[in-house]
Amino acid sequence: MISTSRNWWRTSLWIAIFIYFILTLIISFSYHWGYMSSLTDLGTFDQAVWGTLHDYFFLNTIAFNKAINYLGFHFRPILLIFLPFYILLPKIEWMILAQSSALSLTAWPIYLLAKRVTKSDSSALFWALAYLVNPFIIGMPPWVFRPESLAVPFIAIALLSVEKSNFRLLLLSCFVIVLCKEHFGVTVIGFGILWGLKNKRWKQAVLLILFGTMYSVLILGVVMPSLSPTGKHVMLSKGLGQLSRYGWLGHSIKEVFQTLLFYPIHVVKTVLLKMNGANYLLELLIPFLLFPLAAPGFLLPGLADLMVNMLSANPWQRTPFAYHSACLVPVLLVAGIYGTKKIYLYVKKISLTQLAGFVVVACFISGYYFAPLPLPGARDVWAPINFLNWPDPTLPKIRYAIDSLSSVSAQHNVGAHFSQRREIYCYPNNVGKVQVIILRLEIPTTSSEALHQHLGMELPDYLTSIERLLSGKEYGVLLWNDPWLLFERGLADYRHHDQIENKIHQMRKEWQINPT
Repeated sequence: MISTSRNWWRTSLWIAIFIYFILTLIISFSYHWGYMSSLTDLGTFDQAVWGTLHDYFFLNTIAFNKAINYLGFHFRPILLIFLPFYILLPKIEWMILAQSSALSLTAWPIYLLAKRVTKSDSSALFWALAYLVNPFIIGMPPWVFRPESLAVPFIAIALLSVEKSNFRLLLLSCFVIVLCKEHFGVTVIGFGILWGLKNKRWKQAVLLILFGTMYSVLILGVVMPSLSPTGKHVMLSKGLGQLSRYGWLGHSIKEVFQTLLFYPIHVVKTVLLKMNGANYLLELLIPFLLFPLAAPGFLLPGLADLMVNMLSANPWQRTPFAYHSACLVPVLLVAGIYGTKKIYLYVKKISLTQLAGFVVVACFISGYYFAPLPLPGARDVWAPINFLNWPDPTLPKIRYAIDSLSSVSAQHNVGAHFSQRREIYCYPNNVGKVQVIILRLEIPTTSSEALHQHLGMELPDYLTSIERLLSGKEYGVLLWNDPWLLFERGLADYRHHDQIENKIHQMRKEWQINPT
């Protein structure tokens, strides 16, 4: 009877995992095929892997409009796992499949950990479900793929290994985690301290702390500055707009530490009040009903991500619509598991299963509200024109029209479909220098809030820039297949101008934009 009951809970979990996997896969594929992905995110990962296979190790021409090593921009060597798949078939869809798999399978180690702590299959299932419906996990698929998503299951496995006192598994998990982003060395330090506190094996804890410290010093202090086009971490550099996210704290690791050390009150006030950090903390904790605060030691591995997001001048990092907090969810959830166990010892009128059930409900409500789905009452900020999309049959024709060696300036939301080349830039960057310009005169979203994110520029500026290309003599129309528009430098072909101008006029009318 006990075995049958246990199998029922586990079967229910695997059904939920499968449903989540299929749903996220559909959303991510549909966003990419519906031109809701971006050149500056997905395109950079694709170009880095493709470039490595074509003798340009971690090639990136997108971030700085010139060829750099992508590891000097973000340290994500985990992308190398896609090399054998790209040898077989060079498709971005491998990355989408990997992210959906990683995010969905994370529920399993969470279930195992919760079962060990609560001694209850039903409670363990509820905690695993709470992870799957958490708003910060639900918000990942529209980003199509982020390397950080590959760290999420290993963070959960690392937390499980702490509970099981399995240091080898913890060490292996931490090794994979640090390959996903540069600041995860600090995450490893957090795991080292947690290991010592939980298992009292301080020699092993010190080893892990030293590993995380040496990694952070080496990567942040040596490797990335040597590869960076600015000579330091890009986000600490001056004059790079939204890329200089931490420049307000200082322009070197040393200056940042000095600011945090000598001006803590100013930093805290700025982060919590001016940068709405207090709201962000509430959005993280409320789905877990503040239970993680009852077990603060288990929050240590999440401090790196929390600090990176809280201190960033980019407000997107502190919203459920961004990908930046996905790695925090397993940490908060596991702290919540231990927190409810502590609470249960004092308030035994409510069972651990009931407490877990309350968390599922809270996560579901918040996850529903922030879901990237056309649901009644949901705040779908991306709002794609079509929720379900299929591969565009005209793409092969578009690619065929462009020489594989041509330098390209591509529209932000279509560029990831053309990023396997030696030179590609985000339109309108390098216009006047590139050989081909790739545009798609169709807005993929009904949301004015998300429009800039997809075009990479304001819509009036976008339309005006196309009119200038039409009126100029430098570029001629290489191809017009509504909505696709390709320009080639030095081409004296001015056919279709009337049709293109009518299209622009139609777009201005639709979005109520007056001509300049």
